[in-house]
Amino acid sequence: MTTRAADVSGRDGHPIDVMQRVTDRTLDLIEPAVGVMVGVAEHGGITYVAGAGNQVTLLGTHVGLDSSLSGVAIMSGAVQHSPDTELDPRVDLEACRRHSVRSLVCVPLQRGDETIGVMAVNAPTPDAFSPEHVARLTRLAGFISVAIASAIDLDQVRAELVELEGAGESISADALAAAELYVAHVLDPDVADRLERAQLVQQILDDPTLLTIVFQPVVDLQTGVILGVEALSRFAPTPYRAPDLWFADAHRCGLGEALELLAIELALARLPELGGMALGVNVGPSVVRTPAFLSTLADVPLHRVILELTEHDLVDDYPALIAALHPLRRNGLRVAIDDTGAGYSSLAHILKVAPDFIKLDFELTSGIDIDPVRRALAASLVAFAAETGAEIIAEGVETEDELEVLRRLNVRFGQGFQLGRPSTLEALIALEQLPPN
Repeated sequence: MTTRAADVSGRDGHPIDVMQRVTDRTLDLIEPAVGVMVGVAEHGGITYVAGAGNQVTLLGTHVGLDSSLSGVAIMSGAVQHSPDTELDPRVDLEACRRHSVRSLVCVPLQRGDETIGVMAVNAPTPDAFSPEHVARLTRLAGFISVAIASAIDLDQVRAELVELEGAGESISADALAAAELYVAHVLDPDVADRLERAQLVQQILDDPTLLTIVFQPVVDLQTGVILGVEALSRFAPTPYRAPDLWFADAHRCGLGEALELLAIELALARLPELGGMALGVNVGPSVVRTPAFLSTLADVPLHRVILELTEHDLVDDYPALIAALHPLRRNGLRVAIDDTGAGYSSLAHILKVAPDFIKLDFELTSGIDIDPVRRALAASLVAFAAETGAEIIAEGVETEDELEVLRRLNVRFGQGFQLGRPSTLEALIALEQLPPN
């Protein structure tokens, strides 16, 4: 049974440019290939509707099933591989010579018992495609078939693949992830980007050694005594990306809670090595309200923990957040509002949560020695903190002049390169920035 080209390319969500993106992407993935075509089966033959490389001149061409290796693939329902077209009677030799095709792989595109078309990949030299190339094309063909012939929706794609697996076609987790990403690139680059980010975050969750916790001292600006340290995350996968981007990506793909909890668990595991000092850990308001978060704090001396509320998400229920924090604060946990001055959320947190610490964002601290507007805002926050019983911590202190101005403004605590860079606990102890255990 065959499907007409109009049925495939004309349905809602199935424009031919989807198949064109298939061909473009396949050239990227199959290194020896210089040309690729996708044809649909109709009228007892094949109509080529998308192409890349040296095959674009065939667009719109209709050929019979009995005159080409693509036709053999459609009629047999099996992959056809010609290592050298000069020696293969199944091919259209004249056409192969005209287009400099010496190696050819033709993969039928099927959905159930229905053959809907073929994907043909070629190279100008004999024996260009290894068994691995053929196997890769074969694996991709199933996903391409689903993408072309069913709703352009990754959930639908996955559902159909699960049906295939249930029918006895084994699909490994790795093959499923790789092919799902392939299909996403073809169908929707934005979806593909989210999938790629999700796979990277999942890699961290599966292998926590890829996440390193470093610690930055928080210093009393008047005495030079270290109050404690803030735990900061550093991610191993390359290319380097800032930690806030990792957490933002994790939240976008539904893994934010898991990544935050992993970072908190790794940081709290080092608490016994801090010699009695406080440890600041970052957490989003939505994570605070989860049972999993409460579980991470079990058996932890809460009087040594400073919970730094971040701006990963807006709070839709402050009473619930305050209720979640209440028993923890009653048992000694202190709360800091992070990034104050960087956005609306931090100011809302201050008004609703009544924190123990207000952390001035580095954007407010940077250049405070030469900017009267920054000084005025910082001074107002210092006055506000004094009225409410909170303490100010200035982040991003990088020069002696900034440090001096903050002291004059009666900012109690600070952290930044001028006071101590993020480092391992071992390095901080070696530099005598932390007391030995």
